[in-house]
Amino acid sequence: MRKRVESGGVTIQAVAGTRAVFLGLDLDAAARDGCLGFALHRAMKGQPGPGKWLAGFKTFKSVVPVPDPKTTYRTNDHPLQSFYWGDYTASPGQTYTYRVVPRYGTPAALTDKAGVEASIEVTTGDPDTGTHGVYFNRGVAASQAYTRKFGEPPDQIADPQKKQEALAWLSRGLLEAILAFIGQASSDQFALRAAFYEFTQPDVLKALQSAHADKGANVQIVYHDLADSTGGPNDQAIADNGVDRAILIRRQKATLAHNKFIVLCTKDAAGTLTPVSVWTGSTNISEGGIFGHSNVGHAVRDPAVASRYLDFWTQLAGDPEVDQLRDWCSQNSVFDETQVATDGIHTLFSPRHGLAPLKWYAKQFGSGRGGGQLTSAHITEAFGMNVEFEKTLEAYTGDGFHYVMLDQPDSNQDTWGKDVHVIVAVGAEGGPDVLSRWAKESLTGFNVHVPYLHTKVLLVDPLEATPTVITGSANFSPNSTSSNDENMLVIQNDPEVADVYFTEFARIFEHFYARYWATRLAQGGQPSDDHSFLSEDATWQDPYFAAGHLKCLLRTLYSSQVQGNV
Repeated sequence: MRKRVESGGVTIQAVAGTRAVFLGLDLDAAARDGCLGFALHRAMKGQPGPGKWLAGFKTFKSVVPVPDPKTTYRTNDHPLQSFYWGDYTASPGQTYTYRVVPRYGTPAALTDKAGVEASIEVTTGDPDTGTHGVYFNRGVAASQAYTRKFGEPPDQIADPQKKQEALAWLSRGLLEAILAFIGQASSDQFALRAAFYEFTQPDVLKALQSAHADKGANVQIVYHDLADSTGGPNDQAIADNGVDRAILIRRQKATLAHNKFIVLCTKDAAGTLTPVSVWTGSTNISEGGIFGHSNVGHAVRDPAVASRYLDFWTQLAGDPEVDQLRDWCSQNSVFDETQVATDGIHTLFSPRHGLAPLKWYAKQFGSGRGGGQLTSAHITEAFGMNVEFEKTLEAYTGDGFHYVMLDQPDSNQDTWGKDVHVIVAVGAEGGPDVLSRWAKESLTGFNVHVPYLHTKVLLVDPLEATPTVITGSANFSPNSTSSNDENMLVIQNDPEVADVYFTEFARIFEHFYARYWATRLAQGGQPSDDHSFLSEDATWQDPYFAAGHLKCLLRTLYSSQVQGNV
């Protein structure tokens, strides 16, 4: 949902996903004078009480010189000094009213100006209804919120109930959504067809076994079973959780059987399957996939899309050689630039001949309309930036922004990221050695090789009326295009889907961006803690209104150039 209001010299542009709401703000010239920041208030419809002032970590040094690392401070006392901000504590299917009040006076005696404020009401989406259900896990185990709530990593929590609460917090509804999808196969009138790379998470394995053994559903699972670091643990987990071998199909001839999808079908008396919906995305069926690094699960409740996945699964079930499957995908999942750019939900399966989809992804990422309309593109790269995307960034001359999120620093980052409009965040932890006054953060320990970021997401102009969302199992790489078993969705011109992906991208990006840059500052010695406090006067606004400054351009983009408002 997108909505914009102007009132009392204040502009609020809201973009609401399912569990996150992003706000772009602006002030008229008369309201800027002496403004020390914004107080933010949130009230939820139907909830008792007047709501609450939202809080942050930064304080005025003259008021709170030594903030408590485990305390947040209300924005009516220590206001937000930014023109864009996200509420990442929202719940699905709820209506919220956000009140934005500029604060004036002095840090020790803040005041309002009569009538200078604005309020906006937005409703978050419900992922359990409609064509698309998008579920992001927390993806930020190394966070102040986790440290305050639970302290130790999950495997070090002795209290079983507290450990389950920690895992539920990390899942953020992702595990629950996977189990609910499987749970739809509630009788012998249903079938499930699944293809998995990592297949070890006990709750999911038991749910699939229960669908088969207890409910009578027709369940068949293709799983990665090469003699590598994934195949062995898969077989061990299958044995440990009592999964019936009769419903399993070993995938042993793939380069990498990298899919993570489930097709739900109805089944008639003759055994004919009718596809209903499909679960896909980047989430491996493992503790690390669900509770650890950032991942997304995406349910598509569209029989036509599910049918294409069922056709693909049928090929996988025969454990074809790579060349054989490559031929099938190239012929039956044809890539056509003209067709894939049209409205709707498109599917691309791999391996395939050539790198045409990868080159097209890079072309889309580097596109920009220019002409005074600010644009943006956003990508997650778990294994570094592919050369096709590097070339696109290096050749780009438009006025758009390119957000890049990486699990680890890229070896060529200083070259492709040198333009000020390329904004990079890399996975990092925070703590007293990096960010002043913060409590020490720690990862879950579930993810050895890719600790922070595992999503494969590309967003092109997500704030325009005609956005592109690309998501699935495939990394943006040659191997994922021409060698591995993979699947991707290309969703064209669906702002509601884009709103979910954009707000979640913003949530994770902002989390890593602060920690990444603090880490870089710390590499030159212990950085000053001045950046950790609020400005004591109105000069914090200056870069947001300096022509050509990155913050000025972003203020303009987020407050006045979002399209498709209700």
